[in-house]
Amino acid sequence: MHSSYSEVEKRRKEILQELDERDKVYVKELAEKFGVTTETIRRDLDRLESLNKLKKIFGGAIKTSHQKLEWVYNDRESINLEVKRKLAAEAAKWVEDNDIIFLQAGSTIAQMPPFLRDKKELTVVSNSVPIIFEFAQYKRNGEFDGRVIQIGGELQVSSMGMSGVLAQEMLRDISVNKAFFSCGGFTPENISTFQSESAIMMKSLLAHSQKKVLVADASKMGVNHLYKVTALHNVDMIITDTDLPEEWKSHTELSSLQWLSI
Repeated sequence: MHSSYSEVEKRRKEILQELDERDKVYVKELAEKFGVTTETIRRDLDRLESLNKLKKIFGGAIKTSHQKLEWVYNDRESINLEVKRKLAAEAAKWVEDNDIIFLQAGSTIAQMPPFLRDKKELTVVSNSVPIIFEFAQYKRNGEFDGRVIQIGGELQVSSMGMSGVLAQEMLRDISVNKAFFSCGGFTPENISTFQSESAIMMKSLLAHSQKKVLVADASKMGVNHLYKVTALHNVDMIITDTDLPEEWKSHTELSSLQWLSI
């Protein structure tokens, strides 16, 4: 039996009321509360997100506000968004209290902030405008007690990230213990991207990072773009949504690489 329009609207209104009280809601809990399926709740959250009433995260949703800047990525960057959220949630598990981390501009890493705001004394460095504004909102609301450092420079609209000479100069003076980044593609030999400015920024970033974590979905695997960033074996960990391919296992230089499949 289908729910009436009034029942659906009433449920969605109550979801927003619950979100207003708790700041975060979960699909399974909402399904149990309202006696509907998780698929029904996901449709509710999809609709509410389209109206700018909340922001979906993996397994649920968090608050948004009319004051918050909403960033619209192009079609390429919106592909596999649910997978990117899962990858971001896994990546965030490797961040510890008191860490100094770099979050690279891009749609995959931009999913990480909601999973990091509970970390204590965390220092976040980023060239991503959306990431900086998200943490700024957390700080304004008293939800994040860490430091936020923005890398300045020239704006790349495609990634909503800063790059160029000014950004590179800032990176030279910064050292982080963990860097989380994505890419345009990766093969057993190389990590690459389709933008020269992004490649230069990523090289500078990796040179000043103790632990390098590549976060990329399976659609990037086996893809080789024009601009090389670094050899794959130079990263410490890959977080992706597929297992290490059998044909890649013959590359002995990858033996020290930690491959994590969600």
